Amino acid sequence: MMLVTFFKPEILQDTPRFFTAIAEWLAVFIYLFMFKKRYTGPRLWLSCAIAFFIIAAQQAVAGVLSIYWWIPSMILSVAMMYIFMYVILDITPLDCGLFTSTAFVLAELSASLYRQLYVWLIAERTDTFLASFIFMILIYSIVYYFFYRIQKDNIPDTVDLGTTLSELSGAVITALGAFFMSNISFVWTNTPFSATSNMLYVRTLVDFGGLLMLITQQDRRTQLMIKHEKDAIDQLFHKQYNQYRQTLDNSELLRKEMHDLKHYLAALRGEDDPVKREEVLADMEQAIAIQESFMNTGNQVLDVILTGKSLACSKAKITLSAMVDGSLLEGIHVKDICSLFGNILDNAIEATQQVEDVDMRLINLSMHKTNQFIVIECENYFTSKISSSDMPRTTKNDTIHHGYGLKSINQVADKYHGGMTISVENNWFKIKVLLSK
Repeated sequence: MMLVTFFKPEILQDTPRFFTAIAEWLAVFIYLFMFKKRYTGPRLWLSCAIAFFIIAAQQAVAGVLSIYWWIPSMILSVAMMYIFMYVILDITPLDCGLFTSTAFVLAELSASLYRQLYVWLIAERTDTFLASFIFMILIYSIVYYFFYRIQKDNIPDTVDLGTTLSELSGAVITALGAFFMSNISFVWTNTPFSATSNMLYVRTLVDFGGLLMLITQQDRRTQLMIKHEKDAIDQLFHKQYNQYRQTLDNSELLRKEMHDLKHYLAALRGEDDPVKREEVLADMEQAIAIQESFMNTGNQVLDVILTGKSLACSKAKITLSAMVDGSLLEGIHVKDICSLFGNILDNAIEATQQVEDVDMRLINLSMHKTNQFIVIECENYFTSKISSSDMPRTTKNDTIHHGYGLKSINQVADKYHGGMTISVENNWFKIKVLLSK
């Protein structure tokens, strides 16, 4: 069998432009199975078809230009890959740039590996378009399958990655370095880095190294995100538990204060100053209002949590209706109860207090048992915009450091072999949590 070093340079670099277009299109298309899409159905597939037509047309035009227009045409190809990815995926501009850098190197590696193996294994026996096309499909299928398997669990599909300019710059420099070093022989043959007779070997190895670096960078970033998310959720657990402890202490003091109402009455009878009398009456009204806020669900922990949240609702002029059987929570850890109900009600209160119409500041909480599941449902009226996906993005500007409340709720549900669902309909946000004991 002849070695690749015996082939002429023209044969080595004669990768069909149509195949290059397929590699670039597939490098973006593969991300559709890893990240959230802006839309689905016919609109999605039409967009993919249009993108393929544009990429293929651009490659066809680039194929008739001088070799010195090759790099500018590749820059245009990257730009189209970026636009294709940004239009279809629900992604930020910086995240899109990060993924595009990886997709570009992936496309380069796929095209180079296909051509190298084709020249080495098949071209000397039969060099037809059909043989080349079938072999291309085989190599692309293998490359993109393994890339998908490696990257699927490496890219979170629920939140923005929060890519910084520094991180994007590092990825772009890595991609440009791989492209420049792997393709220099196609443009300039007389350089210390050129290897005309082995250009496909050089190109494949350099592209493989560049892609490996980009994947490693993404893996490290994902691990840091997971650690940060875990730390944030743990802090949220402790916050809700500390709120429970504080509310419990306050509740004991308030219960003691109710026994002192007789002193208020005595002071009221002996007070002649109308101003001071009003102050005493105001104190009595506050004490009575607090007493009315005390919940009795059959679970002391839940009683304390609902009492605290009920007081918060009163201050925000929110009507909280709770029909819960706290006895169902027997066997659920105290911190899990705090995290679950604390986050559910905190999210509801935060959204509801933004409603301008006070009469529509409504929160309904219920808990019952169905078969072997404890069913917890909470719905609140809201007027802000929110995603209706299973794990919606936070409405706050900082999407990286907020939005962990729902994840914390989902984590508790998973711990007790249950689940969480979310629905949005007619300005009502509803969360449903199932727990199995």
